[in-house]
Amino acid sequence: MRVLLGQLSPRLGDVKGNLEKLSSAIDQAKEVDLAVFPELFLTGYYAKDMLFRLAMTPGENPHLEELKKIAEEKGVGIVVGFPERSPRGYLYNSLIAVQPSGEEVVYRKRHLPTFSLFDECRWFKPHSGSLRLWRLKGAGIGLGICYDAFFPEIFRAYSLMGATMLIIAAASPDSSTPLFEKICQSRALENTCFLIWVNQAGTYDGIGFGGGSMAVSPLGEVIAKCSRIKEDPRVVELDLDEVERIRYSRPLLRDARREDAEQLLKAYVSQEP
Repeated sequence: MRVLLGQLSPRLGDVKGNLEKLSSAIDQAKEVDLAVFPELFLTGYYAKDMLFRLAMTPGENPHLEELKKIAEEKGVGIVVGFPERSPRGYLYNSLIAVQPSGEEVVYRKRHLPTFSLFDECRWFKPHSGSLRLWRLKGAGIGLGICYDAFFPEIFRAYSLMGATMLIIAAASPDSSTPLFEKICQSRALENTCFLIWVNQAGTYDGIGFGGGSMAVSPLGEVIAKCSRIKEDPRVVELDLDEVERIRYSRPLLRDARREDAEQLLKAYVSQEP
């Protein structure tokens, strides 16, 4: 599978312009199967209060319909971040994954950072619903957004559900990028999955978003890496059959035990007041 790591700098508030940028990047990559773009790329991560005006509802928004059209015309699966407006009026920090057929899956961020420069709870509601795999060309793919990467339970669940690839879209500042490098290698290795991490690049209000997007092998090895800070879309080719071979020689999922998960649940319950 040929995958575009769409490390780009979005234009704040310019959804139409960002769709054009996304489309152009896919054209320049030439014949990719999957294109992945950063967290909240359609509006820009640092859109702040503009998010309430720019938020989109799948099935009702012309920009998301245009995204489906791009996927269909170019024959490519697309994963990109956007602010989602729920029917009840609140917002989610979401990813939309679109197949060339137009079929879509929406993933909503589960863990919202509220430390350092982050205040996502001001705009978004954390999601706590069920996980589901997205499938592209027969591959099971698990989706996550930025801070979700630090919570391994999500990605172990995906791997036990049949994922062979994990995708994490991010808007990480430069100071946090080295942490994501370590975390993404761990998530790939412990689940023997390919992992695609695509981070925003550029500077907004004096904050530098770190870039450094990468593809990681099921053994935790970095097999492709983009430049830091600046735009640097790159294509990587993955042999998904490698997952089965590695899981035979390094049987981490075979040796995973339900009893361990039950102990984790008991530890959570014991913390409750």
